[in-house]
This record gives sequence, C-alpha cells and structure tokens, in this order.
Amino acid sequence: MTPLPELTHEIAIDQLRDFFREKPLVVFGSGMSCAVDTQFGMTALRDALLTDMQTSSLATEEGRQWNVVQKALEDGKDLESALDAVTERRLLEKITSATGSFISSVDREHACRISTGDCKWPALELFQKLVDGLPEGDRALHVLTPNYDLLLEHACDFAGLPHINGFAGGITRQLDWRAARYSLLVPTRTVLRGRLKVTYKSRKHIRLYKVHGSLNYFFHRDAVIENNSWMWDPPEYAQRVLITPGLSKYQELQRYRQELLRSADDAIAKSSYFLFLGYGFSDQHLEEYIGRKLITQSCHGLIITLSSNPRIEELISKAANLWLVCRAQEDGTTRVTNRQYNNCLDIPDRRLWDITEFTKEILGG
Repeated sequence: MTPLPELTHEIAIDQLRDFFREKPLVVFGSGMSCAVDTQFGMTALRDALLTDMQTSSLATEEGRQWNVVQKALEDGKDLESALDAVTERRLLEKITSATGSFISSVDREHACRISTGDCKWPALELFQKLVDGLPEGDRALHVLTPNYDLLLEHACDFAGLPHINGFAGGITRQLDWRAARYSLLVPTRTVLRGRLKVTYKSRKHIRLYKVHGSLNYFFHRDAVIENNSWMWDPPEYAQRVLITPGLSKYQELQRYRQELLRSADDAIAKSSYFLFLGYGFSDQHLEEYIGRKLITQSCHGLIITLSSNPRIEELISKAANLWLVCRAQEDGTTRVTNRQYNNCLDIPDRRLWDITEFTKEILGG
C-alpha cells in the first residue's frame, strides 16, 4: 500500500486556491452570524426560550412537554435534542414565535450598522469575489443557509450585490422564481447590419435559499409570503415560517417543502463543489444529501469554521476530496486537514479559519 504524502504549507495553500477555480455552492451557518454577535448562537436562543416560555400560558399537555424540555436542558442536553420532546402544535407555534421575536431583536440591533458600513458581515468580501468571478454563461452563485437572520441581505444591500430568494412582487411578495430572475435582466444594445438589436442578460448575483425559513417569511392567506415590514414586529395574524430545532422540524420542512427546499435541492443536485462557512453540520436533511455527494460521488468540498466537531471529523474521514480549515489552538493557530495526506498541518500566526483573513490570504485582498 502506497504511503500517504505529507501535507506541507505550500501544498495546502495551492490546494485551497485551486478549489476556487470552480464555482462552489456555498452553505453558511450560525458561525457567520455569531462572528457579528454571539446572541445569534444556540446558547443565547436557549436562554431566551427558557425566559420567554416561563411567562407563557401553557395548557396541560404543553406544560408537560415544556417541563421535559427544561429538564433535558438542565441535564446538559443541547437545545436541538431537548426540543425533540415537543409535539404539541400550539407549543411549537409558541416556540416559533418566541424564537422569531428573539432573533429579530438581535437582527434589528445590527441591521442599520451593517447597512451603513459601521459593522461588516465577515463573508461579504468573499461573496463579492465569488460573484465577480462568475463565468459569463453561469451568472448565479447558489447560496444556502439555515439561518433565520437577514445579515447577508443587509450586507448585500450595502455593497450593491444583487441577490434574489425566489420571492417577487410588492410589499407582500409571492414565491415566483421566474419573476425574481427576470428582475435581474438588463438590456444590452448592439448594432447588427445597421439595425439596433436589444438583448437581455442577467446581472451576476446571489441566488439565496433559506431552507429553515427567515425572519421575513410568513404563512398568510394560505401561502408562504415575504414581507420585510413585518420581520421585526409582525401582526398577530401573520404566522412566522421558521423551522425551529427538534424532531418536529422535519414535519415542518415537509409542510413547506415547495417553498423552502425544492429549489435548494435542485441546486445541490447540480453542484459538485461545496463551500461551508461557519456551519456545524447539525442538520440531518442537508447532511444526508450533501454528505452523500461528498462521500459516494467524491465531490469537492471545503469547510472553514472556528471549531471542528465530531460530525465534521467523521465526514472528513470518509470524504476523499474534502478540506477542513479550523482553529487548532486558542492562540489562533490554523489547522488544515484532508484525508489524502498523512498529517494535519498546523500553521502558526495565520487565522485562516477567520473568513476575512482567509479571503485575503487565499483569494487576495
């Protein structure tokens, strides 16, 4: 058996740069939001739910299920596992409402700061480079996130980076990917044989799939709609579309499959390169689908995250073309891993797990 080669600094940098020769589908998770404010993380959401649900009026069965959730959290279970106990529809709606209220309050704190440039969403420069580098014949960067917040959208508006999420219309927007794509068309005028010819070409843009819903998504009049004016303080009759943690989220995903998953699934199916930013691989649906492509189809992948975890390590051990860039030690040392090499490479004095520094080092500042 041929021994595996040694991973050196030169090889690692060359391979990381080479990854971006192809257009990846980008998946970003809560790590990108926590880099702005740790309140976007699961720990803060857990504490907010514990506080909010104590003041809620819960029916007998709702109260019993919430007591099970509280006991699980007291015993050290994570929020995702603890919420597996929730099956009551009304309790789920209260949890969704409380989740939306908390995340929207944090989002609101940072929206204006991002929109004026006082605060920077960490992956903005990377996204700008990826969009600018799109080929002429393929002018959409597919981006998928389970995050509810709108930090990416605020950042794109600030930078003038075109983006669509499938909704089109006026104040209340309906799901219509065709109309959304048409909104990006710009005319090009050419003279052919003395006659003016006008053709239309799409602007390079981000195509965003929010697979767990969004602060501005609501179920209203028997349809999922988008309304930005409701996202921070929705009317009582507007039900938020947020897929909260726990086993019930798989039932909810099926309920909203057409609006949240179908287009994302199509984009995943067509992709062979995957870039993961601040994503912890804690969503079974995405892991099964994308993980299968990385492992059985040997698709190419790159994970950039602050901290690794057992789920990531298992995936790295099985996927031949998957790279991991993370923090190795508290001093900020970067660790680069790929199973085709016999060692993990530690790079001192480099914070490549920080997406801002990664972008400067690998793609050029």
